[in-house]
Amino acid sequence: MARTGTARQVPAGGRLNVSEQSWPLRVDLCPCDAELVAWLKRRRIGGKAVFHFGTGDHHIVGRENAKLPKPNQVLGVTASREEYDRYIDLVIAEPGIANSYKAMFLDIYTLSPRGLPEFDVVALFHLCEFYDPQASSYAPLDDRKLLDLFLKKLNPGGRILFYLGSNGRDAMLRLVDKFIARGKLQIDEVPLPLLVCRAGSPGRAKAARAKDRARIDALLNA
Repeated sequence: MARTGTARQVPAGGRLNVSEQSWPLRVDLCPCDAELVAWLKRRRIGGKAVFHFGTGDHHIVGRENAKLPKPNQVLGVTASREEYDRYIDLVIAEPGIANSYKAMFLDIYTLSPRGLPEFDVVALFHLCEFYDPQASSYAPLDDRKLLDLFLKKLNPGGRILFYLGSNGRDAMLRLVDKFIARGKLQIDEVPLPLLVCRAGSPGRAKAARAKDRARIDALLNA
C-alpha cells in the first residue's frame, strides 16, 4: 500500500513539545475564551461543530456551551497536562458536559486531515504563539499548514476566529494577510478583540481583497 504524508522522527532525547503551565480564567489578562462564549451566544450558534485551540484550565467554553439550549459539539485541544487533568476532573464530576465537550492532549501541529471531522466554527486563538521548528521537529505542520488544514475542514458558511490580544498577534495577522491576498480568506467581522474570517475565493475581486488587507494593515499598526 502506498504511503501518504511525511513521517517525522523524534530526535534522540527529544520529547513532545508541551506547555509547562496552565491558564486560569483571567478575563482582564486574556479574555479570548470568554469572548468566544459571548460570540457564540450573540450569533445564536447551536448544534454546530466547534474547534477550540487552547482550553485553559477553566474549560469555560465547554462549560458554558453545555448550558446552551442546543449545545454545540466542541472539540478542544491543549498541550498542558494540567489543563487536561482539569478536563478529566470536570467530566468525572459533571459527566453531562462530556456529551457536548471533548478535550484532547496533544501538540496541535501533529494533527492530520484524516483524523479530523469538518467544523462550522474554528477558534485559532493561539496561532503563531507556540510553534517551534526545533521543539516540534517531529510534527508535519507549522502555523501556515495548520491554518490551511482548518480551512479545508471548514464547512460551507463556517467561520475561523483569531484573537487580536494574542502574543503572536503580528505574526498571525501577517499570515492571515497572505491568505487574504491569495483569496483563501476574507474578513467577516472584527468584534474586538476577535477577528472573524470565512473562506475566500480565488475569483474574489481585487478591490475587495485590497479592502480586507487594508483592515489587516490597520490592525497591525493599531
